Amino acid sequence: MTAQILIVEDDENYVAELTAILSDVGVPVHITVAANREEAQANLDDRFFDFAILDLKIPTGEGTLDLDPEHGKWIFHYARKVTPGTKLLVLTSSPSEDFIADLLTQKHDADIWGEGAKVDTVEFLRKIEIDRAPDTIAKVLHAVHALDGIELDLRAVNLDTGEDRLIRIFAKRFEARRCVVSKIGAGRSGATTLRLQLFDASGAPIREVVAKLGSLASIQDEEGRYERNIVLLSGAVTPRKMAMLEFGAGPTAGLFYQLADGHDDSMFATMAKADGKAAECVGATAAALADWCKGKPEMTRTVGDVRRTWLSDERAVALQAEYGLDWAQDFEKREVQTRLCCVHGDLHGENVLVNDAGAVMVIDYGDLEVSAVSYDPVSLELSAVLQENPTISADWPTEAVCRQWHDLDAYVVGCPMPKFIRACRDWAAAVAAGRREIAACAYSYLLRQLKYSDTNKARILALLDGVRAMMAAT
Repeated sequence: MTAQILIVEDDENYVAELTAILSDVGVPVHITVAANREEAQANLDDRFFDFAILDLKIPTGEGTLDLDPEHGKWIFHYARKVTPGTKLLVLTSSPSEDFIADLLTQKHDADIWGEGAKVDTVEFLRKIEIDRAPDTIAKVLHAVHALDGIELDLRAVNLDTGEDRLIRIFAKRFEARRCVVSKIGAGRSGATTLRLQLFDASGAPIREVVAKLGSLASIQDEEGRYERNIVLLSGAVTPRKMAMLEFGAGPTAGLFYQLADGHDDSMFATMAKADGKAAECVGATAAALADWCKGKPEMTRTVGDVRRTWLSDERAVALQAEYGLDWAQDFEKREVQTRLCCVHGDLHGENVLVNDAGAVMVIDYGDLEVSAVSYDPVSLELSAVLQENPTISADWPTEAVCRQWHDLDAYVVGCPMPKFIRACRDWAAAVAAGRREIAACAYSYLLRQLKYSDTNKARILALLDGVRAMMAAT
């Protein structure tokens, strides 16, 4: 495990001394040197760093003579913004009294590398105290190198450096020696959702885990949604949070959830084996999320109100223009009766895991919102024809079939998973305030899918025709 180190320092003598200290520790290191603010910013933007050593009094660019502590302070705050999980050591000869108070607001105690003890995420040394630097630096390098003791078995999963670090840190916390990593989930949020299987030194399984990895802001947001809403659901159908890791992986943070043993198939994989079992799992999913919508009254909203939860007005107008949806503005003015409650927001066939007995576990809560209650069953149904689902084929659904979406009996002719489709539609009908709400949810979901580059646009547009027909018939 090679520790990635950034030195921000314009004094070549100090660079040489720090390089010698780093090299003398005796573990692999890769050192990047930035002599000014511009170089430091470029490296922070493009590279991963476990540890950054920052001088304050640096110039803005190559060849400039404008040495000023403000430039180093700027880099300090920039590093905290773009790579908040990177440990920082501020090493300077500049007057620092004003900066110390600022630094202390950015300082945290955390078990950064899973060692079982908390350390400072930000430290400060004057250059006249350089003799204290070797001990601080050695502790960091040894902690990073110790992560190499975790063996990762990657099952067709490509991890970036931050994701790799974070999984090893989590595994080390639970004294695992081996971790099997496989991909689950197929959302388009940009976050990574993984299944982890942890094994101890004897080879015994410790725990199966769902890991959600992404930017610190997105992970903090999901944790807030979890604390407000997921705890209201049964622990039998939702994973329990084990840890949130914010440090040690540069720009990457992670949430780690317990995964019940045996949930080895997704809803899509189940569907490919047995349509009837997939339909039963839809019912189990409805029951799993039912506590969110109990006792919610009806109210009047427009289609545009429903859509606004998932897509801004600006983005909606742009998509309507791009795809020639000249009917959409009038469609969005239609009033609908709806029931508002917490909804999953990204309920597709890879976010429902199934065991042999048909019990389900719902994962990935990054899109939780308050919206129309039928959004989840509608999005689960439509995900089967818009995301990677091994059950569908070139024969179904054709665009002509998609235009029959409003007529369920006609829509499922030739469908390879008719029981699943009917189960989703039954769930939507059972919870919605009416068919207009279902149409509003389908419109919102489909318009949202148009913004992604890898969706089948012709199929979406044909489904939108079916949605319009449903609204017209009510």
